[in-house]
Amino acid sequence: MSSLAAKILTKDGVPPAVTFASKPKTLYELLNVQRSSANAAKVMPHHWFEKGFEGCYYQIHRVRYKWHEGGPTHGRAWGILHWRGKPTADKPSRIRGGLKFSWRLYESPEQHGVTYDPERARTVERRRTNLLMKFLEDQKQ
Repeated sequence: MSSLAAKILTKDGVPPAVTFASKPKTLYELLNVQRSSANAAKVMPHHWFEKGFEGCYYQIHRVRYKWHEGGPTHGRAWGILHWRGKPTADKPSRIRGGLKFSWRLYESPEQHGVTYDPERARTVERRRTNLLMKFLEDQKQ
């Protein structure tokens, strides 16, 4: 491959497809990749997975994409929340936070050895609070 082709096909030595595949995805980016099966997808915010919430996910029923910055990266999605394996409603409702969180397809956290540990969750929360306080103090100076 010529150096010109390498510059065109890669950015900072990493192909664009690999960069896109490895970065955290919004709900709409994730569902756009799953275009053919988006209306039947089970998705969850990544932080639910990290906390080990078993059986907590959204069953997608409808997605409306908005074109933004060269692709359908924004939009609205409707689905039914399943909490601890049980649906919380009979009718789909709008899913909030589609752009705020990193989303992933639903997989049982226990399959990956992730379980919810309340003590670890409190420790992580304390660490976050301490870092935030330190950051605010540094900003004042």
